[in-house]
Amino acid sequence: GMDENVETFIAFTGAPREQAEMYLEMAGGSVEIAVEIFMSSQEGGGEAPMEVEAFAVASAGDGQSAVAAVACGDAPEWWSIIWPSVEQPPEAWRNQRLDNGGDGWKGGIAQPKNGPCGVLAVVHGLILANQHSRDIAEIDVGPDATAKAILDILLRCRPQDGAVLRLVRPQQPGAYQPGAELDVTEFSVAAAAEVRSRIGAFQGPGGIIDLVYSAVFTRGFDLVKQEALSEGGELPLVPLAFNCWLCSMELMSLLLRGCAKGNVGAFCADGSPNTSWEGVTPIGILSRKEKETGIPMADSLKSPPSPVWVLHGGDHFTVAWARSSPPADAGAQFALYHWNGLPPGGPRLAEMAITAVSGSLGSVSKEVPKFYKPEPGEIDEVVQADPEDKKSHPGQYRLWRYEVLLAWDRPDLQAQNTQQQREPKAL
Repeated sequence: GMDENVETFIAFTGAPREQAEMYLEMAGGSVEIAVEIFMSSQEGGGEAPMEVEAFAVASAGDGQSAVAAVACGDAPEWWSIIWPSVEQPPEAWRNQRLDNGGDGWKGGIAQPKNGPCGVLAVVHGLILANQHSRDIAEIDVGPDATAKAILDILLRCRPQDGAVLRLVRPQQPGAYQPGAELDVTEFSVAAAAEVRSRIGAFQGPGGIIDLVYSAVFTRGFDLVKQEALSEGGELPLVPLAFNCWLCSMELMSLLLRGCAKGNVGAFCADGSPNTSWEGVTPIGILSRKEKETGIPMADSLKSPPSPVWVLHGGDHFTVAWARSSPPADAGAQFALYHWNGLPPGGPRLAEMAITAVSGSLGSVSKEVPKFYKPEPGEIDEVVQADPEDKKSHPGQYRLWRYEVLLAWDRPDLQAQNTQQQREPKAL
C-alpha cells in the first residue's frame, strides 16, 4: 500500500514524511520513479553528479550500477567483481540467515534488512521447486532441503561438467572485511557431503556471503567478469543503490543458471530470440519491468519447468508459486502463494486468487518491438507546476496546477504493440 511505499521511500532517501508523500504522489505511487525525481531535484546535493545518481536509482535491480567500485590496496583483486566498495559488507548481508529464523510460517525465510533479497529468493525458489505441490504447512526450509538447493547452485556454476566445486568461508568465522583470510577448498566427489556438513554455517549469519563467494570462485573470476560485462551488463554483482547493497540480474543469473549473463528479456541484442534460459534452471522470473518497458521476459522464465517464480518488483525480489502448473485457457483461475520476507510488508505469506483473463499468451513474437504507442489520454509527460501557484502556496504541491502533455491517438504512428504482446496477463 501507499504507507508501505512511503516507509520504503523514507528508508532509501532519509527524506521527511511529507516530502516522501509528495514525491510518491508525483510519481503515481512508484517508489522507483519517486526516488529518481527526488534525487534529480537535489541539485547536486550528493557527491556524484545528479544524473549519475538518478541513473543508478532508475536501473537498480537490473545490475546497472552507476556507482564505480573504489580501488584500494588491501582488497583482493576479485573484491570489485562482487562488491561495490572496499569495506565490510553491511549488516544486511553479514547478519542474514538462510533458515526460518523461528518466527511465523516455518516454510519462509525472513529478511530483516534490505539488500540480499535476490539471493534469498533464488535459494527459497529452488527449495520450492522440489516442494511446490505440498500443502503449505508441509513446506520445509530445513538443513537437507537448503543443502540440496546450495549444491544445485554450485554444480551449475562449474565452467564445465566434472570441474571442481570451490567452497569458500572466512578462516575466522564472521570476518568479512576486505583483507580477511579466506578458506577456499576444492571438492569433486565429496562436494555433496561437504555442503551438507557446512549447512549450519550456510544457514547462519553471513552464510549467504559464503554462498556468493563459492559460486564466483567455482565459476572462475575471468569467466564471471566476461559473462557479466557481455550483453550490456555491469559489475559489481552487488551494486550500490538506495544506500543498500542490492542483487543485480547478473548475480541472479549466476545463482539461477550458473552463468553471469544478465539478459532476462525475450530478445538478444541482435533481435534474435533469447533462448539461453531454456532447460538451465527449474524456476522462472517475472518482472514489473515488462509492463514498464514493454520488453517481455524470456519465454522459459515465464513458463519454467516448476511453477515457481522469483518476482522482481523493481527494487525487491520475492518468490511466488502455484501447487501445480497454471491452466493455459482463457478465464482460467488458480491460486498463487507469495512470500515476502522483508518488513514493512513482511515477513508475510499471502494467497492470491488469479484469473488469467486471456489465458496463456504462449511465446512472444519473434520480432523485437521497436516502438510502443502511448495510449490516448494517458499523461505522456509532466511539463511543469504553475509558477504562480508555487508562489502563492509554497510547498503545498497538492494545491498547485500542473501543465501536462496527454498522449493522443496518432494513426500515422505505426507501433508494434498489440496489447496482447505487451501485457503479461497471467500475473
